[in-house]
Amino acid sequence: MRSPSVVRVGVVAGLLASASGCGLVSFDVSQDIPQQTVPGSPLGALLPVSLFAIPLNIDIRSETAGHGTGPASSVTLSSVSLTVTSPSGATFDFVDSIVIDISGPGLAEVEIGRLQPVPGTASISIPPTGGVDLLPYINAGASITAKASGHMPAADTTFVGTVVVTVHV
Repeated sequence: MRSPSVVRVGVVAGLLASASGCGLVSFDVSQDIPQQTVPGSPLGALLPVSLFAIPLNIDIRSETAGHGTGPASSVTLSSVSLTVTSPSGATFDFVDSIVIDISGPGLAEVEIGRLQPVPGTASISIPPTGGVDLLPYINAGASITAKASGHMPAADTTFVGTVVVTVHV
């Protein structure tokens, strides 16, 4: 008769083996958001609608091959983070809300992240709204856009950021 620990190890190994074929393997991939500058306005005019628009350049096939996994079954947004780099001491206090959308050729634009209210800090994280499979968008040549409401900062404000997606295999 096998000992209970041998049986448990066999069951766990079997579950892990079957899980890897059922889409339970995932890993994160990040892409930098290049430096963006919001022009300053001493009068505090309203923000332009678009805070930034960038292509989402993630090669899913290359990423899955690099991780030694099978093809991706879906991709979801994990996070979008932004950090003010200048002027010194500046924050996102000029922004009231941010909505992140994704679009691609032949695909409808859809919201994938939202932050409201935006904290008046130098670094912010925009949580995903969930439930959107980004794989068809990325495969089609996706772009992400951040639409913001608020007022222009008193001085030119520069920020950088990172988009993190989770690839599910």
